[in-house]
Amino acid sequence: MQKEITIKEFTAELIQRIDTEKGIDCCKEEIKKFAVMAAAKMPDDKILVNWKE
Repeated sequence: MQKEITIKEFTAELIQRIDTEKGIDCCKEEIKKFAVMAAAKMPDDKILVNWKE
């Protein structure tokens, strides 16, 4: 079932899933869509990351 939700709802659900250690495999396509949107709307904004190689 497809359902249109706000970015606020999506990110809240994603953060909740991460915080409760639920898998995020269910959201792979949506995470990719979100990444494309973020790159388009915030291309030069900075984020602090713990980079792992």
